[in-house]
Amino acid sequence: MRMRKLGKGQTVVFCVPAEIEAKILLCTTKPRSSRIEICDILHWTIASETWTDMRRSMPLWAAQGVRFDRQDRLWKQAQNQGRTILSQEQAAAFLEDEAQSLEDRYRPSTGLTTSLFAWAERDVKGIEQRCREFESLSFNSTTLQEEQERELSPEIEQERQVQRPASAQARSHQVHPDIMHFVATGVLRSGSQAWQPAFATLSDTTAGSMLNLAEMSEGSDHDLLVTMDFARTVESSGRSPHVDAYQRPVQRILTASSDGAVTRMLVISPFEADKLYSRIQASNQVALHIYNPRCNSGFRSIDHLDFYAVPHQSSLTLHPRLIAQLNLYSGQLYINDYEDFKYLCAYLGLATETAPEGWEVAADGFILRDDQGRVGGAASRLTKSPVKFLQTLMAIRRDGEGFSKTHMGALLEGRLLQVADFEE
Repeated sequence: MRMRKLGKGQTVVFCVPAEIEAKILLCTTKPRSSRIEICDILHWTIASETWTDMRRSMPLWAAQGVRFDRQDRLWKQAQNQGRTILSQEQAAAFLEDEAQSLEDRYRPSTGLTTSLFAWAERDVKGIEQRCREFESLSFNSTTLQEEQERELSPEIEQERQVQRPASAQARSHQVHPDIMHFVATGVLRSGSQAWQPAFATLSDTTAGSMLNLAEMSEGSDHDLLVTMDFARTVESSGRSPHVDAYQRPVQRILTASSDGAVTRMLVISPFEADKLYSRIQASNQVALHIYNPRCNSGFRSIDHLDFYAVPHQSSLTLHPRLIAQLNLYSGQLYINDYEDFKYLCAYLGLATETAPEGWEVAADGFILRDDQGRVGGAASRLTKSPVKFLQTLMAIRRDGEGFSKTHMGALLEGRLLQVADFEE
C-alpha cells in the first residue's frame, strides 16, 4: 500500500499480535520486557521476512531464467530469413516433464546447482553469479520441485451453470367430487378418474420409459394412490425432461382405516388439503397425515404416519407394501431396519445375499431366475430390473444431488447390506 505525504496528515499504526511480537524481539535480540519501536518492526520485516522469502524464491527464479534461456535459443533456431519454421522435433524440444519420477525425486545426489548451469550460455552467467551471492541455496529442495510442478500444471477453471427448467403452463387446481366422496365415506369409487396408482403418474417423466410402471402395483387395496391434482402440475403434451422439474414432494396423505389398519392411502396436493381441511376435521372416516421422506440418517422415519394427524389417531397398522411404495415414490434414502430392507428387496426382485446355487442374479442385484425359474423371485411382479428406473427417480426427487452413501444408494449400486448397516 502506498501512502503519500506520510507524516503530513497521515499516520500509520502497527498492530502486532503476541506471536509476531515474540518474533520481533527474537530478531532484534531485545529482552522480552522491552518496548518495540518502529525501527524494530522494519528491521524484522526486511532482515527476517523479506530476506527469507527472497532466499526461498531464488532457486525457482534461477530455474525459470535457465528455462527461458534454453527456450529462447530453441526459438531463434526456428527463425529463417524472417520466417518461423518449427518442425515437430523442435516443438517437442520445448516440452518439459510435468512431474518428476520416483527415481529423479529420491535418488541420492550432490545437488542440482552444477547441472543447472553446466550447459548454460553466457546469458545466464549473471543468474549463476547472483545465486552464488546467496550461499547454500537448495536447488534440490522438495518445495522447489513442487512449485515447478504446480507451475506446469494446467489451471482448470470451473464455472457452475445452473440450467433452469423450461417454462411451462401451470394447470388449474380442482378438487374432484370423488375425492370429496372419499373424505365423507372412506370409500374410493371404482373406475374414478380422480386418482391413479402412484407410479403410473410418472409416465411423463424421464424415468417412466425405463420400466413397465404397471408392474409396480398389484391392483389391490395395498397400493399407494395419488390424486390427479397432485400428479399433474403443468400442462404437458407427453414425456418431456422438463416435467421432471415440476414433480411435487410427497407431504400430505389421506388414509382410510378399519379396526386400526389402513385400508386406503391417497397422496393429495396442498390445494386439496387446504380446501378439504374442514371436512377432514369433521370426518370419522379419513385422516390427514403429514409425511416427509427420510433423507438424513439423523432423523427418525415417519413412514408409519405417526408424526401428526388430523383428526388425531392412535397408532395405525400399515401393510408393508404401502410403506415400501410410499418411501420409493417419495424418494426416501434410508431404510428403517434389516426386515424392511429384505421386504423392499423382495418387492423389487433384488437379491439380499450372494446368489445361492441354481440362481441367476444380474450385476445390479436383480434376480433373473431363482431356483424355481421365476424372474424377480417369489414376491415380485417385476420382469425387468427396476434399478435404472429408481436411480432416475431418486435423482428427480433429489434434484440431481448424489445419494450413493445412503441405504438406497448402496442398494441401487448392487451392494449387499448387513444387519450392522442399520444399527444406530
